[in-house]
Amino acid sequence: MSSPAQPNTAPIVPARPCPVCLGRKARLLFHQVFSAFSEGGLLTGFDLVVCDACGAAYADKIPAREVFDTYYARMSKYEQSQRSGELGPTDKARFALIADMLAPQLRPEYRIVDVGCATGGLLAELQRRGFHHLLGLDPSPGCAAAARRLYGIDVRTMTIHELTALEERFDVAVLTGVFEHLPELDESITSLVKILKPGGFLFIGVPDATSYHEWFSAPYQFLSMEHVNYFSPASLRNLMARRGFDCVSSQKMASPLGPNSVEPAVAALFSFTGRCAPPQHDLETEPALLKYLEISRRLEEEIQQKIARMAGSQTPLAVWGVGTHTLRLLETSKLGTARIVAFIDSNSRYHGKTLRGIPIITPAEFQSKTATILISSQVAESEIKAQIQDHLRWPNPIVCLYETSGKA
Repeated sequence: MSSPAQPNTAPIVPARPCPVCLGRKARLLFHQVFSAFSEGGLLTGFDLVVCDACGAAYADKIPAREVFDTYYARMSKYEQSQRSGELGPTDKARFALIADMLAPQLRPEYRIVDVGCATGGLLAELQRRGFHHLLGLDPSPGCAAAARRLYGIDVRTMTIHELTALEERFDVAVLTGVFEHLPELDESITSLVKILKPGGFLFIGVPDATSYHEWFSAPYQFLSMEHVNYFSPASLRNLMARRGFDCVSSQKMASPLGPNSVEPAVAALFSFTGRCAPPQHDLETEPALLKYLEISRRLEEEIQQKIARMAGSQTPLAVWGVGTHTLRLLETSKLGTARIVAFIDSNSRYHGKTLRGIPIITPAEFQSKTATILISSQVAESEIKAQIQDHLRWPNPIVCLYETSGKA
């Protein structure tokens, strides 16, 4: 039987200004909740709100920026430790797609810095396309080491708030999958401006909150524990215009996350001019998020019924995966009352920790041949199932939550 969740003691910011326009009034759309790790976690929930002034969506009542910096340095899931840093085919396809958009707009002689580069996959793709003045920055020492080892690219361990320590100046700063994670965007943009050459460019890629309902995966999955800013094309332009950037080009894209999962995104190139402009009200984000929340509610009811049946039987259960998906289910379904004997995850950052008093172990440490394995991930469900059956050859019964679930 699972034991009670341990409280998260991280300091909470009572209220947060809108990251796009700095407005102070917002409407609550949804309250997201997560269970807590025994140590090293980030938060146990947030309020999804929409700014009254500009219409942007963001997470309110979140920890201070220093908590995020520590979390990404110590708990990064982007090191690809299960592959020794090597990228899988989905990641390679995603970086090739980004490079297809970015490379034609750049000159070979440009100095490029990838801020939040993880293990350097995008930098390696740009290198293959003839760009050689490259630098990567990432808060995770493991990511930086993997990028240097795999691609021979200079990658340094540094947060975005430490950029001003750099002596170099760059023609282009690339941030893909970064802005949605930053609790203090204004401070981050100030740091970025200081490392750009006059007339320099920012290339920014973020999830597109206006399309979540069109590329649906698991319930509420896009409201990740790590994402605190929910951009639309309009709100991204509004943010950058307020900070003196003109939009050179912008494009929506479907970014692959796994064999059966896609994250809608918007990618845009901005030029720094110093000319600031007021925001234009974003009319798309709120209605699109309301559609997404309703679809999530309906599918979650279906999944909760499956979990309730497993919990009621008190069958020994091993839960594979301890990410956003599991952390939410532990708080919102009967999973917390199930007879969980272990949590399994390939990410070494989780090992040695517990969830509700139950250890998080490696696949190699799992010994039971009879416990039912619940794959608690929509993105990696088919990959994990293949690993269990084809590589590990475990005889255990397997429960997949999404193989037969209807999609809205």
